[in-house]
Amino acid sequence: MEDQVDGNEDYGDKLPVGFRFLPTDVELVTHYLINKVIYNPFSSFIFQEINATELYTNSPKNAVQFCNGEREWFFFIYMDMNIDNMHNKAIEKGGDELGFWQSIGDRKCVKDTNGNILATKITFIYFSGSPSHRKKTHWRIDEFRLPIQFYTLHNSKEKWAAGRLARGRDYTSF
Repeated sequence: MEDQVDGNEDYGDKLPVGFRFLPTDVELVTHYLINKVIYNPFSSFIFQEINATELYTNSPKNAVQFCNGEREWFFFIYMDMNIDNMHNKAIEKGGDELGFWQSIGDRKCVKDTNGNILATKITFIYFSGSPSHRKKTHWRIDEFRLPIQFYTLHNSKEKWAAGRLARGRDYTSF
């Protein structure tokens, strides 16, 4: 079919005017991340794939394309070994000469309606400058990770996370 691209429909010209993709945390995990990890085919026209090291060692502006005034982007984040080591530190951060990402707050559990833990949610804020002269920016990413047991149970060798990158006017607007 002409409208097929890599087995997924190309929805670019078929989305209704005003369409907004606003999934909840539970929907991101159950409908998208889990299907990605267990190789269940689905249309992922909204999600970009990115290597975690590339995402977390660069400015967020390098990861997105700006058009139509969007303030949110969605990613499947390939969790490579370098980023696993970075995430296991007490203060999680990575960056380039312009700034760095740092986790804030406690990790939160994403649960289904029965109270079962589906994933862990980690929030990162991008700071400009060096760690000693840092300034909080308006960039934030919520990263959703499945429990390690999920990968073992489904014999999945690749670890993926889902990410919601948001750009606000200031941090308090999230």
